[in-house]
Amino acid sequence: MAASLSALSAGLFTPVRGEAFAFRDVDGHMLAVTLARCDEHPRATMPGSPRTAFGLVFTCPADVAGAYRGGHGVLSHPALGGIGPLYVERILPLGFPAGTAAYEAAFS
Repeated sequence: MAASLSALSAGLFTPVRGEAFAFRDVDGHMLAVTLARCDEHPRATMPGSPRTAFGLVFTCPADVAGAYRGGHGVLSHPALGGIGPLYVERILPLGFPAGTAAYEAAFS
């Protein structure tokens, strides 16, 4: 794995925004996604936290995602390696074209 979850920050993901990732859940289901957004959330950061809270939003075509809602798994990227286990949840694809599925991973 590239790094422990506690060592992750938005700065690690910002340079790879727009690139392909794969998410494999605990049942072995694999979903090819693209990192669409990497947003820091300073107001949601706990006092004394070693990093600023951030969220990652991944997208893929809704017909590829099917009924997949998200869950625990490992995210992988060619340069970053495996990251996880972590939890992703399907969210409303607000701001994305029709026919898009969106998933979010939040880090505080």
